[in-house]
Amino acid sequence: MPEEEEKISKYSSGVNIIIRLDLLWKDTHLHSRQGRYSLWNTDLDRIWLELARDLNETRFKEVKKDFDEFDSQIENLGKVSDSAPEGFRELTVEEIKKRNELYEILKDKQLFLSRLENELGKGTTPPDKDDDGYD
Repeated sequence: MPEEEEKISKYSSGVNIIIRLDLLWKDTHLHSRQGRYSLWNTDLDRIWLELARDLNETRFKEVKKDFDEFDSQIENLGKVSDSAPEGFRELTVEEIKKRNELYEILKDKQLFLSRLENELGKGTTPPDKDDDGYD
């Protein structure tokens, strides 16, 4: 009886991952500029899922702990509305303060993910000073 041949796809999903990441990053920029913070946060979570798949178990646990801290900070803020106040009512000082705090947390979360993307070799910075990005 012949040995079973191990089948490995000759196509890499790497290009598809980079395309998905690019689309998600574009969404983050759009949603952040529109003040749609809950969508921005969801976009960042989707980027996390794309990047985390390349972390080994030990590194995943380390990075996940840091990543979860952002959600903990967001949860501690309480409900923050993405929509403008109804009628002629203006945002309260408290609402403005919470939105500003959320904005800062999401900026930090996005920077964290951008740096992780670079660390994993999927971003803009080559992982090694001697590596010019070309083979």
